[in-house]
Amino acid sequence: MPGGVKSIADEQGAQVSRLVKKELSAACHELRLSPKDLAGIEINDLVRMVFLVHLVREFEKALLSLQEDGLVYGPVHSSIGQEAVAAAAAVCLRKGDLVGSSHRAHGHFLSKALIYYAPDQYDPLKDPITPAMQGAVDKTMAEIMGLAEGWCGGRGGSMHLYDARSGNLGSNGIVGGGIPLATGAAWAERLRGRDTVVVSFFGDGAINQGCFHEVANMASLWGVPVIYFVENNYYAVATATKCSSCVEDLGLRGLGYGIEGLIVDGMDPVAVYLALCRAADQIRQAPRPFLIEARTYRYYHHHGALPGSAFGYRSKEEEAAWRAKDPTITLPERMIKIGLMDKKDNEALLGRAKACVEQAIAACTRQEGGQRQVPAEKWPAVETVTRHLRSEEDPLKGVDFVEREDFSEFRSLSYVETVAAATLRNMERDERIIVLGEEVANFGGGAYQATKGIPQVFPDRVINTPISECGFVGMAGGAASVGLRPVVEIMYPDFALVSGDQLFNQIGKLRHMYGGGVSFPLVLRTCVARGGYGGQHSMEPAGLFALFSGWRIVAPSNPFDYVGLLNTALALDDPVLVIEHRLLYPIQGEVPVRTMDYYIRYGRAKVVRPGSDLTVLTYLTGVGDCLRAAEELAQEGLSVEVIDLRTLDYLGMDYETIGQSVRKTNSVLIVEETPRSQGISGRLSDEIQERFFDHLDCPVAKLTAPDVPPPVSRVLERAIFPSIGQIKASLTQGARHQF
Repeated sequence: MPGGVKSIADEQGAQVSRLVKKELSAACHELRLSPKDLAGIEINDLVRMVFLVHLVREFEKALLSLQEDGLVYGPVHSSIGQEAVAAAAAVCLRKGDLVGSSHRAHGHFLSKALIYYAPDQYDPLKDPITPAMQGAVDKTMAEIMGLAEGWCGGRGGSMHLYDARSGNLGSNGIVGGGIPLATGAAWAERLRGRDTVVVSFFGDGAINQGCFHEVANMASLWGVPVIYFVENNYYAVATATKCSSCVEDLGLRGLGYGIEGLIVDGMDPVAVYLALCRAADQIRQAPRPFLIEARTYRYYHHHGALPGSAFGYRSKEEEAAWRAKDPTITLPERMIKIGLMDKKDNEALLGRAKACVEQAIAACTRQEGGQRQVPAEKWPAVETVTRHLRSEEDPLKGVDFVEREDFSEFRSLSYVETVAAATLRNMERDERIIVLGEEVANFGGGAYQATKGIPQVFPDRVINTPISECGFVGMAGGAASVGLRPVVEIMYPDFALVSGDQLFNQIGKLRHMYGGGVSFPLVLRTCVARGGYGGQHSMEPAGLFALFSGWRIVAPSNPFDYVGLLNTALALDDPVLVIEHRLLYPIQGEVPVRTMDYYIRYGRAKVVRPGSDLTVLTYLTGVGDCLRAAEELAQEGLSVEVIDLRTLDYLGMDYETIGQSVRKTNSVLIVEETPRSQGISGRLSDEIQERFFDHLDCPVAKLTAPDVPPPVSRVLERAIFPSIGQIKASLTQGARHQF
């Protein structure tokens, strides 16, 4: 035994330790079919599966041919060989169920869309392809080809397909990236009391992504009705599953989270159909996650029309063995053998699938000079490329925006009390709002008391999360995409880096990538820490989030502004970062006595101190510091105009107010406490000099922290952040036009 231990008993024979086996709360099974299973399925379901495996195969073959002709731009990750999964899922699921997928999504998307747009009980042997069904095929091909008539206007292409109406939550080019979104959508359906099932398709490579494990844990904790469907085709690009997973039976991977698993033959539509029906029935009755591993095989390389053997990572013999299980051949043969259809029926289904695909090609291309071309009118108009980055409908149209000067009666609240009060008031007004994050329902109001009193009023809408930022941010994004309005607290901005994929690749980009078809009305709150928290808790995140134009950013410097800006943020249909600051939390401020239901216009800066000699732009704690510096300099005869920026992203920056000030003072100082390379001052100064160059008497100056992580030492921390003395010195220098 290790460590030289020979026995678990002492010299007197008394037992000193023992091993107790812990039983798992879930089990994994392998589904093995009997000959009776085929006969036990409704004939129409079987016929539809045959039609769909043929349709997906013909569609994928056509795409590869179009790519070889230069008519598909970018990679094509075909699902040739894996059609059984897509066909069975579309037939098994209800029309109202939802599907999220990966970069290899053509089959899932097309099958789900076709069955959704088909008449109920559609029989491919008897019923014609309707215009709506053909339109689904046409639009899918158009999207993959990058054409205007595609689901996303050509922006998504092969890897990013989206159609909310048919229940296609979107395919995703980041391996594993769509799993949290699908889980969040399923969670939202559960919270609203619906019996919707969501299937999240991903591959054997994605099951090793941390985001899967984070959300699998939360899905099990919270009873989320999601089916995690692993298409194990044995290779993540060229890396074999046996080389990437220490447990080769991937169906076992959910057991540690209490998730039941089922392993099936993914080349057999009947096996997949029975597995999915079983899982869906179970979780409709008792919502909880389920994991299915379907062992399948892609006949070609990761993308393109060459087999994997051409790249040396698998053998021709292995490929031939899997081709013997081809679902487009084996399922029709089995049905013919037991008399459920005949060869002519199969030929008719194949012919109908080919005709459907040929019509889609004809809808997207034109024969010119013996070659297929994309007609010029099929391409998206170039001027549309900037559309749909953010919501183009104004939910606050007609609202009277206000400022502090519009009120006469006030009461005093601390900044942090205002955070809690404004959040609670919005939850009272809008039942779609939920609050989630680490500790938000503990300590009587979270780590900072920013949710004080809310759990007592809405105990089911304030949700403590595990320490899983990537997971709960992604789930919040998924919930927002199907109609909820989550308020997510990330305790410290540095922790946003842990959830970077979900924040930036997913929530920040997908509206534009999906052609405006999806919205993420999500508010992310986070608090900049000062006071010895060190370099991993003190980041100021405006510069990071400003890199991604899908995000709006607000930074209220006082309680009045916090209420109005949070109300506005929660009314918008876009993701909004609300930056708070620990040093502001205890500071008292004034809010109106009679109402908290007012709005401050997004993108409107505030001149908090008029002046004529110099302009200083700042936000958060910089506002108070710059005001004090300006007031002291006023005694020396220097008139400084202080502007609280309030909104910090590029599209939300108030260049009108900034420009008016620059034309008056002819010099600008930007003050922010973040390191210069990480903040917004560099981009802001460049923009000011480009827009207002003729009105500047000197270059725009910047006063920031040096490019180091904030140290813990009290002396060193104080030294790196701009002080009132430094602000005064910079302004005095600017008065001599020597910035």
